[in-house]
Amino acid sequence: MAERNLKEIVATRIEFFKRKPEAAVYKPKVASRHIRNLYTETQVREHLVKSDYGEAAGGENQAPNPIELLLSAFAACVEAAFYEFALHEGLTITSLSVDVEGTLDLRGLFMIDDIAAGFREVTFVFRIESPDDESRVRALAEKVISHCPVVDSLKKPTPVSGEIIITRQ
Repeated sequence: MAERNLKEIVATRIEFFKRKPEAAVYKPKVASRHIRNLYTETQVREHLVKSDYGEAAGGENQAPNPIELLLSAFAACVEAAFYEFALHEGLTITSLSVDVEGTLDLRGLFMIDDIAAGFREVTFVFRIESPDDESRVRALAEKVISHCPVVDSLKKPTPVSGEIIITRQ
């Protein structure tokens, strides 16, 4: 039942966004707060996302660190998008998994030299089990990866702006 519903949702959204492109603008918003030490909690809709660092980095190892959460978002985006579009395309999916690994130089985080703080590279292995034609499954996987918002956000420069508000007590 859930798969049928998802297939209908995807088809309905595609048609709707074709008719009303302005309705496709999505502005997700989160609110985070420091709890203690390196541990934070972020409210995402009705969900609580926890973040912490390992003990070797000064944290309490209560949750993934922010950069690990970014890699998790990469994997989850690819898996979910592939699954929903595979259903839409009538493909049968037996199993999906994505392993993602990033490489960064921590001198950037610690403001040592002029080293960029972000990833130098991100690599992935996307495993798909399907009885369907391999070239059709591969073509959809490649298309999904190139259209995944998380992957796209990592691949291209994205303007980041904001403000810093300091309150004295």
